[in-house]
Amino acid sequence: MVDSDGGRIPTMMDVAKAAGVSRALVSIVMRGAPGASDQTRAHVLAAAANLGYVPDARAQALRQRGKPSIGVVFQPSQAFQAAIVDRIYAATRDTDYSVVLSATTETHGQSAALESLIGYRCGSLIALGTDLTAERLAPIAKRLPLIVVAWLLEAEGVECVASDDDGGLTQAVGHLVSLGHRRITFLESPSAGGNAERLRGYLTAMAAHGLEEEIDVVPAGSLEEGGAMAAAILLERPELPTAIIGFNDNCAAGVQDLFVRKGVRIPEDVSLVGFDDSEIAQVSYRQLTTVRQDIDALAHVAVNRAIDRMFGRPGDGPPPVIPTSLTLRRTTAPPRAT
Repeated sequence: MVDSDGGRIPTMMDVAKAAGVSRALVSIVMRGAPGASDQTRAHVLAAAANLGYVPDARAQALRQRGKPSIGVVFQPSQAFQAAIVDRIYAATRDTDYSVVLSATTETHGQSAALESLIGYRCGSLIALGTDLTAERLAPIAKRLPLIVVAWLLEAEGVECVASDDDGGLTQAVGHLVSLGHRRITFLESPSAGGNAERLRGYLTAMAAHGLEEEIDVVPAGSLEEGGAMAAAILLERPELPTAIIGFNDNCAAGVQDLFVRKGVRIPEDVSLVGFDDSEIAQVSYRQLTTVRQDIDALAHVAVNRAIDRMFGRPGDGPPPVIPTSLTLRRTTAPPRAT
């Protein structure tokens, strides 16, 4: 076999010859299986790297055909979901279970993504959020254990793992009020998981601080485009709010981008808070104050439950709710002087 440059692709036998070991030992090292010392592993891996050897993904897939797998449905456009996928891989690294991904896109909905994983003969399923109704999810859960992450819903046979969305919004509102803000707008995403809880947290917190008359909820969605559209709506008003809480970091980033283009300064003119603490909130030019979800805990709980249900081990108690925390960065400050 030759590579794209016309040269021969190094094989496992080439690595064995270069390292002075057997092909079987190279196979053990490449599979991460027991049977080789740390020193030998390092020696073989160094030889492989020097040759530019890359394990054959097709062979690995064939070896894993009998290995129990966990199917994960996620939306690539959501940085938060991509981060959970990474933690799911970490949570399964030292187990006997593989991870199979199925992405949802505009032309490949969640039903199709779940069905493809069922066809792959996964042992259980994890859905990172869902746009399907309880009636659509229940039949799927009868076929395979189904864990929904980041959405507390009631669907027969479906287990849920979620963050404390309600508490996260309470923290966000409390932080802004402590800075002196009163006119605080919440950008909601009615069709997204966690929206009902986040909206409830916002409404309850505003009322608790005596700000019922300042309540302002604007539909936005969970993507940057939706945040930008909501920001455009706010710019058409006679006066901007002094603070905005986005449904998530993507939404808040859309607000931030449009405001920058329109000359609205953050946080001097408007304070801005996101939700998730995803990578998009952490980049240097954003430095977004945000509600942090514990993605390590979400991933580990979801994986453990998926494995337990795969083997018929029942759960007990209410759905786990993972605490949130507030991460302070550069997008919040006391309100502008009037």
